[in-house]
Amino acid sequence: MPSASLIPDRQLTFSPELAETIGLEEAVLLQVLGSHLNGAEDWTPLSLTALQSTLSFWSLDHIAALIPKLVALGIIYQQPSQEPNVVVLSTAPDVAKNVRSSTATNTPTTSYGHSDWQPSNDLIELVVINHGIPRPFIERALGSFMLSNGSEPETQFRQHILTRWRDTQRREAKQSSAHAFEITTPAPFDRDWIPSQDALDILAQADIDIIFAESVRAEFILYWSERGGPPKEVNSRFVEHVRRRWLKHTSQLHHSTEPTRIPRNWEPDTSVYETLRLAGIEQADAQALLPEFVMFWVDSNEVHTSWNSKFLQHVKRQCRGARYGEKHGGETGRGGAGGGHRSKDRSLSDDLTDTSWAN
Repeated sequence: MPSASLIPDRQLTFSPELAETIGLEEAVLLQVLGSHLNGAEDWTPLSLTALQSTLSFWSLDHIAALIPKLVALGIIYQQPSQEPNVVVLSTAPDVAKNVRSSTATNTPTTSYGHSDWQPSNDLIELVVINHGIPRPFIERALGSFMLSNGSEPETQFRQHILTRWRDTQRREAKQSSAHAFEITTPAPFDRDWIPSQDALDILAQADIDIIFAESVRAEFILYWSERGGPPKEVNSRFVEHVRRRWLKHTSQLHHSTEPTRIPRNWEPDTSVYETLRLAGIEQADAQALLPEFVMFWVDSNEVHTSWNSKFLQHVKRQCRGARYGEKHGGETGRGGAGGGHRSKDRSLSDDLTDTSWAN
């Protein structure tokens, strides 16, 4: 079947721009009414049945309900009709104004003549539905609405709300566009510079003392200031800097490199006894030499970086000498050098300061 057969002989046309403004159904109805009202300078009676013959997809009641919406928008004007299925319409504002003026003395004063005019709930609901404007926005904009002479209050109100809404939308779109291309200015890199909260959170998650991080902040700032300014990833570099310093700090706490005097209650680490056990020396034998070792170095008042190493040397030397004497019956000294070099003939000071065992 040719595709042309799918196109009906009779078509309805309407303006897409008008449909966006007043609504799809209102735009379709207005297009049909325009063919009957264009060029008419007076009131024109129209039969709803005749309109339905063109708009066969709508009922008479639906068409009758759409016409007041166009009237409320100020696009067309309507006056009462004596016949139920006939509407009397006009597109000429002067005609409608003359009719209202002539009947003003015989009818109660409408809200059009009062400065305190307020839109009806139906009119507000119509603006909400047709234009998608939130009701709270309409209610706020109502406070700035000023009624003036000229067009109908409903038309003035609708135009006022649309203008305010479009201005708001344009302003928000402009602000969004500005923020999308906005480049945040970095904080000045001086002595008052502080790392970002994300960097501090990372340090806290690594169990690094924040007070320690603060203590090395000035050092970090000075380091990069002397190199011309902060690096691009300044917060990441700060985290790395603090981690390195924290690792060094905690390592020094456990393994001090500063020479110290031996305390009177000094005890070697358990690793010392494990090392001696590998050399065939029992812990009990090593502990038997501890009081004499501590007493000697307390009296000497000397300082050393590692008392564990000193004690390890002392125990190995003593035990090696004892084993050598047992092997040779105590007749020869170290290395067979004679009795003058026997361990019992040497003083404790000689033993403690002797390093020949390590050669």
